[in-house]
Amino acid sequence: MGGLSARSDAAAASTPRHEAGAPNHTPEEAAFIRQESLFGRLPLLPWEREYGHAGAHTMCFAYAVATWCFMVGGFIAKYTGAVEGLICVLAGSVAGTFVVTMAPALACQRYGLEQIDYCRSAFGPHGNRVILIFYVINQVGWNGLLLVMFGNAVRNVLRGFGYDPGTWVVGLGVTAGLWFTYLLVTRGVHLLNVSNAYIGPGLAILTVFMFGMLIHEHGWQEIASAKPLAPFANRWFNYVFVFELSMAGGIGWWGGIGFLTRNTKKRRAAVYPELLQLGFAMGLVTCVSLFSSLVMRTSDPTEWMIPIGGVWMGVLALLFVAMANVSSAAVATYTCGLALRHLRMLRARPWWHLVIWSLVPCVPFILWPGELYSYGTSYLAYNGTLYAPLGGVLFADFVFLRRQRLNIYAIFDDHPSTEYYYTRGFNWPALVCTALGMGIYLFLLDPITYESHALFRYVTASLPATLVPGVVYWAWMRPRVARAAAAARASAGEPQRLLRPNI
Repeated sequence: MGGLSARSDAAAASTPRHEAGAPNHTPEEAAFIRQESLFGRLPLLPWEREYGHAGAHTMCFAYAVATWCFMVGGFIAKYTGAVEGLICVLAGSVAGTFVVTMAPALACQRYGLEQIDYCRSAFGPHGNRVILIFYVINQVGWNGLLLVMFGNAVRNVLRGFGYDPGTWVVGLGVTAGLWFTYLLVTRGVHLLNVSNAYIGPGLAILTVFMFGMLIHEHGWQEIASAKPLAPFANRWFNYVFVFELSMAGGIGWWGGIGFLTRNTKKRRAAVYPELLQLGFAMGLVTCVSLFSSLVMRTSDPTEWMIPIGGVWMGVLALLFVAMANVSSAAVATYTCGLALRHLRMLRARPWWHLVIWSLVPCVPFILWPGELYSYGTSYLAYNGTLYAPLGGVLFADFVFLRRQRLNIYAIFDDHPSTEYYYTRGFNWPALVCTALGMGIYLFLLDPITYESHALFRYVTASLPATLVPGVVYWAWMRPRVARAAAAARASAGEPQRLLRPNI
C-alpha cells in the first residue's frame, strides 16, 4: 500500500502540480497507474486528467444537450406555454445545478476523487453504501431513458426516408445503443473526450439552425400563443411544477458531477462549465425543444426535428442527437462502473465486467421502451427526492464544516479509529438528515401522482428539501467536526498510514 499512500499525499496537496512535475515511472508502473486512474478508484493527479477549460465546456455541453434538454423540453410542453416556460426553465435549471455542483465539484477536483469515495467523508464507509444504491439506480434509469431516445431517433430517421417498421425498431435501437455504449466505456475517458469534441459543436450548430427554422416558419407570435399540451387545471401550479421539474433536472446532474470535475485540471474548469453549460445552456436548449414541442404538438423531441428542419437536416439532427445520447449514456455507465468498485465482490473484477453489470439492468428498456419512457417526468422528480437533501448535506459538510479540507487517508481507510468511520461505519446525522429531506420532498410533492401540499405552490419541493437538511446537519455536526479538527491539529506532526485499506 506504499504506492497508494504516496499517491494520497500528492492528491491531498493543496497546490496543484503540473505535468512538468509528474514523477518518472517505469513503463510497467505507468501502465498500471494509468489503468487504475481510468478504471479504478485511485485519486487522479493533475497531470493525469483529461479536461482543460475548453474541454470541460465541450464535455458538459454535449452531456447536457443529449441527456436532458430535448427530453425535458418535451415534458415541460405539457404544462406551460413558451414565455412562462422560458422563465421557469432557466431559473430552475440554474438553481438546481448550483445546489449539487459546488460541493462535489470543489472536492472531487481538488483531491481527484471518485464521487462515491468523496461521500465517505460525510456518510462513513457503510453509510456510503446506502447512497451507492440510489446512485446506481439513478444512473441505470438515465441510461435507459437515453437509449430509448436513441431508439426513437433511429425509428424517426427511417420515417424520414419513407419507412416505418413499427415500434419494435425502438427496442432494437436500445440494443444497438447498449453495444455502442459498451464499446465507448471500455476504451476510457479519452475516447469520450474526443467524441464530444465533435458532437458538442455539431449539436450547438444544429440547435441554432433548428431554432432559426422554427422562427422562420412559425414566427414568435405563433410560438408564444401556443397552448400547453396537457396542463393541470391550476395555472400557478403549472408554473411551479415546471420550475420544480427544471430544478430537479439540474439537481439530477449530481450523478455525473464527480466524474466530470475529477477529470478537470483546474478549479475554474470544475465550476464554471458546470454552471454555464449544465445549468444555463441546458435551460436555453431545453426551451428550443419546448418551443418546437408546443408548435408541433408532440412531447417526443425526435418527432419534430424532420418536420421543422426538412428531411436531410432533420435526419442529420436526429443522428447527432442519437450519437450524443450514446455518449451521455457512456458517461453514466462509466460513473456507475466506478461506483460498483465499492462492492467487495466486484472490486478486483476487470473493467469490462463492471461495464456489463452496469448495462444489464437496462435490458427492460429493450422490451418495454415506450412504457418506461412515459415515466420520464416522474423520474425527474425522483432526482429531486434524493439528490436535493444529499446536495444540502454535502454542501454544509464540505463548505461550512470542513472548510474545503478532507483527510484523504481516512477516505481510503476502513479502520474504526479513522476520522470518517463514525459509529460502526455510519454517520447517522447525515443519513437522518437525508431521510428528513426526502420526507419533506414527498410531503410537498408526490413524484408519481403529482399530488401536492398547498405549500408546494409557494416553496416548491426541492428548495426546502435542500435547505432544511443542510441547516440541521450543520447544527448537529458542528461540535463533532470541531473536536475532530482539534485532534487533527494535535497529531499534525505524526506520520499517517493506511491501517485497513478499502481499495
